[in-house]
Amino acid sequence: MEIQGIFESYSNKMTQIHLYQDAMRNLAKKELKALYKYEQSLENYPDLKELAASHQNMIFRVAKDGSHRFFGYKKSTIEDKRLEVTLHKNKQYQWLLAESYERFEDFLESAYAFAGFTDNNFWPLRDYGNISLRDIKKKPFTWFEERANKKNNTPSSIINKFRESFPEIAHIEINNGLNINLHLAIVLIEHLRHVIVHKGGTVSDKNDFTERVLNKAGLYNNGNPDKNHVSFIHAHFGVGEYKNTILLLEIKTNPEVPLDTFVDIFGALSGYLMAYAHLIFESLSNTHNKHLE
Repeated sequence: MEIQGIFESYSNKMTQIHLYQDAMRNLAKKELKALYKYEQSLENYPDLKELAASHQNMIFRVAKDGSHRFFGYKKSTIEDKRLEVTLHKNKQYQWLLAESYERFEDFLESAYAFAGFTDNNFWPLRDYGNISLRDIKKKPFTWFEERANKKNNTPSSIINKFRESFPEIAHIEINNGLNINLHLAIVLIEHLRHVIVHKGGTVSDKNDFTERVLNKAGLYNNGNPDKNHVSFIHAHFGVGEYKNTILLLEIKTNPEVPLDTFVDIFGALSGYLMAYAHLIFESLSNTHNKHLE
C-alpha cells in the first residue's frame, strides 16, 4: 500500500460523509419549506391554526404478557415541528462529525503503518513488540497495520510521533493559511466526538469541557488561556438552553439577502481533519520519495 492510496481512500470516505451532509441539509430545507407552506395556508383560519398540531402516542410491549402500554405522549405545534427538524438536523451533523473523526483515526493508523513499513527506524522499538529486526523486515504491510491498531494512547501517540519526526507539521499547526491553531482544532474535534458518542452531544459543564480541551492541547496556560482559543471552542456550542449542546448547523451570512449563503460549521471542522491528514500525507510522500532517489 502506498501513502497516495491511503490518502485517496480517506478522501473518498470523507467525500461520502459530505454527500450525507448535503442530503440532510436538503431534506431539512424541504421539511421546513413544507411547514411554512402549511402555516401560510392556515393564515385565514385562526381557529384551524390553533388546532394544527401533530399528536403522537409512544407505546411499548410489556415483556411479561406482550400487552401494549403507553409511556409517553407528545403534542407538537407547527413551531415545535420546526424546532424538531432543526434539532434532528443538528443531531445528524453531530454523528457525521463523529464518523469523520473516526475515519481520520483510521487514516492516522494506516499512515503510521506506512511510515514503519517503509522505514523500520521510524517507529520506536516498543511499537514492534517482541520481534527481531530480521523478522521485521520480512513482515507485510498488513502486519504493520495490525501493530498500529494496537498502539497505546492512539491517536495522540501517533500524532505526536509525526510532529516529532516532521517539525514542519508542528510549525504549520500554528502558522497556516487557515488562521487557526490546527492542533487545538484536532483536539477539540476528538473531544466533541467523545461527547457525541457517549453523552448525546451535550456536555454537563462547558467550562470544564473547555479546560480539558485546552489542557490536552497544551494551551491552558495555568488557568489563563488565550481568549481566542476559548472563543474558538465555545463557537461550537449553542446559546441559552442549548449552551451546553454541540451546535454544528450552518450560520447564514446575509439573512436579509434572498441567497442561500452561510458559514458551514461542520464543513470547517471536517476540513481541519482533511488539512491535517494532507500535512501528514505530504510529509510522508516527500520522505518516501527521497528514500527512492
